[in-house]
Amino acid sequence: MKTLSTLAVLSLAAAAQAFTIDANIGAASPSTYDSNAVWGLGIGTQLNNDFHLGLNFSSLKLYRPNDVDATARSTTLDLTYELNGTGNIRPFIGAGLGVTHFTSVPGTPRADMYTESTLVTNLFAGVAFRVTDTVDLLLTARNTEMFNVQELQNGPKKSINSWQSSAGLRFKF
Repeated sequence: MKTLSTLAVLSLAAAAQAFTIDANIGAASPSTYDSNAVWGLGIGTQLNNDFHLGLNFSSLKLYRPNDVDATARSTTLDLTYELNGTGNIRPFIGAGLGVTHFTSVPGTPRADMYTESTLVTNLFAGVAFRVTDTVDLLLTARNTEMFNVQELQNGPKKSINSWQSSAGLRFKF
């Protein structure tokens, strides 16, 4: 019976850190737009010691003087593979797939983004630094691609590529 109660406590401890919440902020360089800030929030689960699956929300400002003033808000499902690290340092790589929704800033010339939503993919790599048993500091480099974006009603469609670097915190529950 003592072994059974010990296993139950260990199972609860493992389940207690199965869910994660991420918060990050960083810099972005979207193609043909002025560089700008990007921020994001995520909720996920640690599938096992090597894989993390997360639903992530991010916001990126797309601005070009006298041309475009819009916000790209993305929702992606990201799969992360955590590589073997040393001590409290663990590198990771991953990929994500989702959708981006565009909103424009009213009252700005030619600010309306004709495309309302589009497919988005991302590839990323980074390093997680363990701060405590329940908190990690994440440094991430990410390449995001938004496909078939049309800025103006009869304008050409293009892909928007954005390189992003961010710092964030992952809280493990």
